[in-house]
Amino acid sequence: MNESGPVARRQAELRLRVGEHLDSGEVLLGAVWIARTSHVPLISKITQWQGAPHGLLGRNEPAPRAFPAGSTAADLDRHLPEDDTAMALALTGARLLMLAVGEPPPAPAVVPPAGLLDRVKRLLAPAEPAPLPPLAPVWQCPRAGLGAVAVSDPEGRLALRFADGSGLSVDAPAMLATPFAEAAQRA
Repeated sequence: MNESGPVARRQAELRLRVGEHLDSGEVLLGAVWIARTSHVPLISKITQWQGAPHGLLGRNEPAPRAFPAGSTAADLDRHLPEDDTAMALALTGARLLMLAVGEPPPAPAVVPPAGLLDRVKRLLAPAEPAPLPPLAPVWQCPRAGLGAVAVSDPEGRLALRFADGSGLSVDAPAMLATPFAEAAQRA
């Protein structure tokens, strides 16, 4: 991954936001964006169009979920939004955390440029994405509770297996999920 590209900058920003919720001395090993698995092929997600007939591009009903009652996977699944809202999943030496995106801070008032040259400069300047809003922890388990992490590439599926034998798959960008899984294996 290009260390100075937009993806790398966003990942660095995610790591900083997650760092705000770590205990003193706790080390962040990896962080990745996840969403509930829809079991729709990635190409279908990319090529969706408005007005597509129901079921044409894959499965439109929620993904089947069957977890043992009281399992770690069931607990994590209960905290995942029903839609495809992205959540941050972070791994430290002590725990696995899931964080939700909070409300963005109010945008500062934009002062219109004074003259034509200022307007042209503003139009030609590279667009920067809005800063990542604060994150809020919504779920966690001890690091020892995470048994294994695997990535299916290119589908972008992150499989989490827990020490209690339960497991859960979530959607995650494969290029970012792979380093996350490698960090989990090293820890």
